[in-house]
Amino acid sequence: MRLLTDGWDLRGCLGDTWRWLSGPGRPEGEPGWLPARVPGSVLDDLREAGAIPDPYHAADSLLGEWVPQRTWLYRRRLTVPPHESGRRVLLHFEGVDHEATVLVDGVEVGHHAGMYTPFTCDITDRVPDGGGAVLLAVAVHAAPPGEPQVGRTDRVRTHKSRMGYGWDFCPRMIHQGIWKPVRWEVAGPLRLADTTVAATLAEDHTHATVDVSVRLDAAVPGSVHITVRDPERHVVARTRADHTAGTDEVTACLTVRRPRLWWPNGHGDRPLYTVTVDLRDSAGNTVGRAERHCGFRRVALRPNPGAPAGALPYTLEVNGRRLYAKGWNWVPHDALYGAARPGRLDHLLTLAADAHVTLLRVWGGGLIETEEFYAACDRLGLLVWQEFSLSSSGIDSVPSADPAYLALMEHEARHIVPALRHHPALAVWGPGNELHDTATARPLAEADAPVIAVLARVVAELDPGRAWLPGSPSGAAFLNRLDLIRADPDAQHDVHGPWEHQGHGAHQRLYDAGTCLLHSEFGVEGMANRRTWDAVVPADRQWPTGRDNPLMEHLGAWWNNTPLVRAAFGGRPTDVDGMRRASQQLQYDGLRYAVEANLRRAPRSSGALPWQFDEPFPNAWCTSAVDHRGDPKPAYYGVRRAYRPDHVCASFATQAWGGHTVFTATAHAWRGRPGSGGPPRGATVLARVLTARGETVDESDGTLSVPRTDIPGELFLLDLALRDDDGTLLAANRYVHSTTGDLGPLFDLAPAGIEAATEPGLTAVRLTHTGGPAALGLCLSDARPITAPGWGTPDDSMLDLLPGESIRIPVTWRDAPTEGRALLLEGWNIRARVLD
Repeated sequence: MRLLTDGWDLRGCLGDTWRWLSGPGRPEGEPGWLPARVPGSVLDDLREAGAIPDPYHAADSLLGEWVPQRTWLYRRRLTVPPHESGRRVLLHFEGVDHEATVLVDGVEVGHHAGMYTPFTCDITDRVPDGGGAVLLAVAVHAAPPGEPQVGRTDRVRTHKSRMGYGWDFCPRMIHQGIWKPVRWEVAGPLRLADTTVAATLAEDHTHATVDVSVRLDAAVPGSVHITVRDPERHVVARTRADHTAGTDEVTACLTVRRPRLWWPNGHGDRPLYTVTVDLRDSAGNTVGRAERHCGFRRVALRPNPGAPAGALPYTLEVNGRRLYAKGWNWVPHDALYGAARPGRLDHLLTLAADAHVTLLRVWGGGLIETEEFYAACDRLGLLVWQEFSLSSSGIDSVPSADPAYLALMEHEARHIVPALRHHPALAVWGPGNELHDTATARPLAEADAPVIAVLARVVAELDPGRAWLPGSPSGAAFLNRLDLIRADPDAQHDVHGPWEHQGHGAHQRLYDAGTCLLHSEFGVEGMANRRTWDAVVPADRQWPTGRDNPLMEHLGAWWNNTPLVRAAFGGRPTDVDGMRRASQQLQYDGLRYAVEANLRRAPRSSGALPWQFDEPFPNAWCTSAVDHRGDPKPAYYGVRRAYRPDHVCASFATQAWGGHTVFTATAHAWRGRPGSGGPPRGATVLARVLTARGETVDESDGTLSVPRTDIPGELFLLDLALRDDDGTLLAANRYVHSTTGDLGPLFDLAPAGIEAATEPGLTAVRLTHTGGPAALGLCLSDARPITAPGWGTPDDSMLDLLPGESIRIPVTWRDAPTEGRALLLEGWNIRARVLD
C-alpha cells in the first residue's frame, strides 16, 4: 500500500458547495485553495497558510472558532497505473475527524462517521480501464455538536475528543481533518484486510501464547503464514493456516517457550517480540504482509493492604511483583492533534520515563491514543491506563442511555480494543473521566450507567487479560477533601482533587490527613515558563497577571491563582518575573508535598497520578508540569525526585512558621518501594535545620523539634540526606521555610555568587557556590528562541545550593543542533544569565 501524503489542497465550503468543487471539471490553479497536509488538521493548515491568526497566541483562537462550522474539502490528483483486469483499487482511511464523504471525479464512493474507526472505499469503478488519473476529494463535514467542560454529558452522542469544545486548560479549538494516514492499493482477489494480536503470559512464566486473528478479503484460496521472532529476530514460533475461497477470518494460537519478560520502567528490560503475518496465494507468492509487536507480561490489580470492605483492587501487580503506580495524567500533546509535531511525542514520553513514571492515565476528555504513542510507551516501559473518550460536565455528568448511543459506543469499542491489545504497555481500560451523579458526587459504575456496562462487557470479551476500572475516580467518595476525609475516611478509595494549592498550612493538613487507596487526579497550578509566556502573551498585556487582566481570562483562567501567590509571598510579587518565580515555587513545593504524602502511605496507598503532565495549548496559567513547548516547569523536577527508587522526604505543618512557636518536621525514607517510617535497613537519615548561610541549627535522624526563636533570620532550610552504611549518598532533599507568616523573605535574600562552567556541546553544566548565602531556586532552562528545533532539558533543576557546594548537571538535547545551544540560569538571589 502507498501513502497519500503530498499534493493535497483544502478549501472551506458553505452548504453543499463541496459537491460542485469535487468534480473533474475544476480548473487547475483555481483561487481559494490552500495547501493541506495529510495527516493533519484543518485549523493548523489554515494557520500555516495565514488564513487565520495563530490560535496559540494571545486570544487569537477566538478568531478561528468559525472554522469547524464549515465543511472542508480536501482534494488531490491520484494517478493509478495500469493493472490487470479483475484487480481492485482501494482507498484506506485510518482516521477522519469526524465525518467525511469521499468522492472520485465528483461521484460519491464512501461516507463515514467516527474519528477512531478506519474505513475503506472501493474506487475501482471510477478508475479508467487500464489506469489513469482521477480527482480524489474528501469532504470533512462540520464538526458534530459537543459539550464543553461545563455542559451536560447526557447530550453527547458521538465518540469524539471533548477537550476541543472548551476546557479549563484548552480554549475552544474543535478539531477537524484527515488526522491519520490515507493509503491506496491495487488489490487482487486475495487480500489481507486486518490483523490483531493478543499476547498472554502463563502464570508460571514458563511459556506464553500469541493469539492472532487475520481478517481476509478472499475470493480465491491461499495460505496465512505467521512467524514470531524475538528481539534479536530469531524465530521462536511459526505456523501456517490454509483457507478456502470466501473465508473471511483465520485464527491461530502460537506458543513461545521461556519468553523474556517485559517490565515497566525501572523494573527490568522491555523486550519486544515481532509477529509477522504473510498472506500467500496458491502459487506461494506473498500478496500481503502485516507486522505487530508484542511483549510478554502479566498485569493485574490486587487489593490494597488494609483496604475497607467493598473497595476495588487498585494495586498494580506486574509479573507477580507489586508496584507502586508512580504516575501522571496525560492529555493530548496538542489541541490540533492531527498536525505533525515532529519529535514532541517522543520527547514528552521520554521526560515521563526519566521521571521514573510507571503509569500514565490517558484522560477520558482527550484521545484514544495513537499507535505512535503506544509504540513509544512499549519501548519506554510506561504502563497506560486508557480511558474511552467520555467525560463529566459541570451541569450533568451521567452519559446518555439512548440505545443508538449505546450501539455506537459498542461498535467503537469493538474496533478500538482489538487494535490496541497487542501492546504490553496497555495495562488498564476505563470508560472515562469523572462520570458521576452530580447531585450526590457519587462516582458511577456498571450498574449506574448502561454505557459503562457496555464498555466493560466488550473489554471483558475482547481483551480478557487486561485490568478494568469502572471510572476515575471510582469512589466511594469523589473528592479528596478534608471535611470528607474526617467524616468518613473509609470512603476514600480512588479520589480526585484538589487541583489548587491550598495555602500555607492548609495544604499540608489536607495531604497529611489523606486516607485514599489511589489518588488518580490531583494537582497544583502554576504560571507558564518564561519563553512560552513571552511568545503567547504580548509584551503590553503581560501585567497584571491576574484575572483583572482580560487576556488572562482566555489563557487558563481557572488556574490563575495570582491572589493566592500574593498572599503566600506577603504581597511581594510586583512584576512578571517575580510573580512567575513565586508561582512556580508554590507549584513546585505544593505538588512535591502532595506526591510525597501519598508515597508515605504506601502500601495502603497504591498510586499517585498528578494532574497534569503536559498541556495541549500554551496557557499563561496551568496545572501542567511540562508546558506546551515541551519545557519542564520546576514542579516536574519536584515530582521526578519524589519518584526516585531511593528517596528521603519530610512531613511538617507549614513552610511559613510565623504563627507557630516550634518548628517540627519528621523525616521519612525508603529504598526501592515507597512507604513511611524511619531509615530503611542498611541506611541512615540525617535531617538538619540550616540557616541561609548553611550553619546547622539542629539535627536528628528522625524528628526535629526546634523553637522558632532559636532559628536566626527569616529564611531557613530543612536539609535531608539518606546514606547507606558506607556513607554513600543515596538521596537528598531540601525544603525552604520561613520564620515569618509567608515566603516573602525570598525577595529580600542577599545575593549569592554562582560560578557556572559548561562542557562542550553544552551537555553538562557545573554550578559552584562562590559566596554569600545559599543560592535558592536555581533553575536551568532552554534559552534558545521558542521556534528553535528540538529541546534542551537539564537532568535536574530547581536546586538550592549551600555555601561551598558544587553540582554537575547533565543536559539532554533532543533533536537540537549543537550550534546555537543556550541555557538560562536564574534563581531567587542570583543574577540571571545565559550560558552558551
